[in-house]
Amino acid sequence: MSKLFRTEGWLTVAQLTGAWSFELAESGEDPKQCEQNLVHILTVDIINGRLDDSGPLVDGRRLGLRLITSESRAAFIEGPELLDRIRTKEARLLHRIVIRKEAVLDFAQRHQLPSPSWWTDSPSTPTEVPNDTKVNVVKPNARAVASGSVGKLPRILKLLSEHFHDGVPEPGLCPRHTLKSDILKWDPSLAPLDEATLKRAIERYNAGLVKQKS
Repeated sequence: MSKLFRTEGWLTVAQLTGAWSFELAESGEDPKQCEQNLVHILTVDIINGRLDDSGPLVDGRRLGLRLITSESRAAFIEGPELLDRIRTKEARLLHRIVIRKEAVLDFAQRHQLPSPSWWTDSPSTPTEVPNDTKVNVVKPNARAVASGSVGKLPRILKLLSEHFHDGVPEPGLCPRHTLKSDILKWDPSLAPLDEATLKRAIERYNAGLVKQKS
């Protein structure tokens, strides 16, 4: 399905998370659960305005989001304006929020996730969605609506980036059982958390910092 998106410069949240979750799911993880986690992380970034400054200027603005109106047009909207709609789980909202390619790639980099393959493999992808452009509204897919999120690894990476700006210290300085306990306090939904997943997250996070400094 992701191949169909190569020439798109934007996707709805439902389209993006439904396709991307299959690429992000770790071995043995349920892509549906992966999708649910991805939706959660993405909506947190949306309501905190982290997708509001991506891409080229359009009418003097760089908003990475659009909202499909009742006239099936993509109108500018700032992420925090969607807080009440997201909080009340407005019906079909994930099929109405449009995210630009640039905002998605920025989101992936910020959370140290592999970017969607259909965009990284397709350099000629158009990226612009003019304000008030007529768009095709994708009808809800029962399977997509019910499906889940990104596994535990991206959420652990996010927590590590928030609490260990210079990297996670060696086990002697930061005992892993203590770190595991702290992580579960920060995000109880990560339980049960196995040592292998935690180790993989630490290695990936620290390696990412080394790569940034090199």
